[in-house]
Amino acid sequence: MTPAELAALSREANVRAFLQAIRACEGTSGPDGYRMHFGGELFDSYKDHPRRLIIKSGYRSTAAGAYQFLERTWDGLVRQYKFPDFTPEMQDAAAVALVRGRGALADVRAGRLEEAVRKCAKEWASLPGSPYGQPRRDMAYVTRVYIEKGGQLGPALAQPEKPMAPFVAAALPALISAIPSLTKLLGSGSAVSERNSKIAETVVAVVQEAVGATNAQEAAERVTSDPAARQAAADAVQSRWYDLMEAGGGGIKGAREFNVQVAQIPAWRMPAVWVSGALLALVFMVVGTVLWAPGWSNDIRLQVVTAVLTVIGVVSSFWLGTSMGSQRKTDILAEK
Repeated sequence: MTPAELAALSREANVRAFLQAIRACEGTSGPDGYRMHFGGELFDSYKDHPRRLIIKSGYRSTAAGAYQFLERTWDGLVRQYKFPDFTPEMQDAAAVALVRGRGALADVRAGRLEEAVRKCAKEWASLPGSPYGQPRRDMAYVTRVYIEKGGQLGPALAQPEKPMAPFVAAALPALISAIPSLTKLLGSGSAVSERNSKIAETVVAVVQEAVGATNAQEAAERVTSDPAARQAAADAVQSRWYDLMEAGGGGIKGAREFNVQVAQIPAWRMPAVWVSGALLALVFMVVGTVLWAPGWSNDIRLQVVTAVLTVIGVVSSFWLGTSMGSQRKTDILAEK
């Protein structure tokens, strides 16, 4: 868009009212707002951004103008839109450009004030919901100013579920096949596509990091073909259950419910049980060979039996301690 087109948009009733609300939050709504430095001092020329660093009340800022443009922000806007000067008209146009850059212009024009404020909160520190830790106005104040300046509130925009990214959808079947517990988070088959895409993307990111893959497809290939990578991915997923459930909207409560569901899975369906059984069978074979085959001294037999009993004790303690301890922690948290 050109500066002239942006300036024309700034004169639309809802856009003008939204800009006035921003100025009210920024403290620049007075007649001198267009030439105000951060901190309240005034500059004289509209030829360019004044490019002056102000230090006040523990803050350092080059913010200037009605919308408190930082020097670097203004330079970026000039490179993109070729604003010729820092006049009030161009400041309004540049503010529209920032709103547009935040994806909020359609919301502003349609009167979806809360959606527009939410999207622009990272652009202006004084707006409700801004994460920068500076003084903020509340939504009631913004709404009052917006309406006083002629803005019309429109119906809120229904937020459709974000479609799942194609590369995530392509990798999920392989990951679910390799890590069966993921079905508790994502379902299986067509059910996967019906779940919140955020949790699916989080799962893929966790697995990708765990196996050192550069993308989702590589992560799926490694988990499918490499047992070590598969185990690393499963461990990473297990360690992030609470985060993953939170990503899917279940939060801590959902994670606890999942733990209850896992506890109800028959033992014969758990891969860890099969692995443990196979290892124990191997241990018993070794013990049998040492105890009953000829040629082994009593000292060797005693050492082997002691070692085996120690391993069995450690494994049993781990299983019982982990299960009972986790359950107790869940019970304690649930009581709070």
